[in-house]
Amino acid sequence: MTERERISRIRSGFATTWILATKTAFDLDESAIASFADMSVRTLGQRLNRATLLAPSASERFDRLAQLALLSENIFEARAAAEDWIAAPNDSLGGKSPFLLCRTELGGRQAYRVLRAIEWGGSV
Repeated sequence: MTERERISRIRSGFATTWILATKTAFDLDESAIASFADMSVRTLGQRLNRATLLAPSASERFDRLAQLALLSENIFEARAAAEDWIAAPNDSLGGKSPFLLCRTELGGRQAYRVLRAIEWGGSV
């Protein structure tokens, strides 16, 4: 998708299938994925049952994570390695996982910089 298309989809709200795909890809429990989406576990369950769209703020988080996941899969050349890197605590990120940092734009940029440093063999 182009950036313009991504912005439009974020504003409209992503489908709840994004929650399920993220939960499965990173082997998350309900509390972790609910926290990432900035909602309670109960609200998460309701959204999944009703298949309602995510709020733009949550959609933006999932988009940020998806972009990082695509880049990491390209760099590590394997989906499993990319998923492991995103889910694991990282010393270069203050002991936080890239997944957790993607809750904010600034955190996502930090994870992106570390990933680019890995790609180019630079220090992190």
